[in-house]
Amino acid sequence: MENQFYKFLESLDGIEFMRPSKTAIEKITELASNRLPSTFLDVYTNSVPKNDVEYGDFVFYGINRVIEENTDYIPGANILPLGLFTFASTLDGDSICFDTNSPSFPVFQCFHSLLSGEDDISWYKEKMHSIPFNYENILKIAPKLADTFDDFVLKLLSGKAETFSEREIIDNL
Repeated sequence: MENQFYKFLESLDGIEFMRPSKTAIEKITELASNRLPSTFLDVYTNSVPKNDVEYGDFVFYGINRVIEENTDYIPGANILPLGLFTFASTLDGDSICFDTNSPSFPVFQCFHSLLSGEDDISWYKEKMHSIPFNYENILKIAPKLADTFDDFVLKLLSGKAETFSEREIIDNL
């Protein structure tokens, strides 16, 4: 059966693909504690985008950028230890990640401005609010974009994938 994630990426204009290095494959596998959706793993171990790829409000990363986002940049480096693996972002810099703690790999949008600290999650709504920086609280403030990674890919293919504004989420807290 054709990999739908690859089909999506291949459908975008101007994308160059490359074979990832064995070292890069080992690194993303290690970062995700060997828990990656098979659809994602198939693409990222065979033929990955050479550069970042923009689609609508999303930016999909090449393998080296995936590694950087999960090790060097916020919020990816802050949320990875909790099992949230960044593979893309919004144009505004919010992480798009899947939850490696769940076998279905749900996809979430993690706001960079809310998740820039390591001790707490803070926002302003009439006054400053703060909650501890932990897995449960991140999932409270991170909108779920799809129940599974494969569902997210199908939304992309059908043009129905969407992002949320931070204000939409804060207003509902």
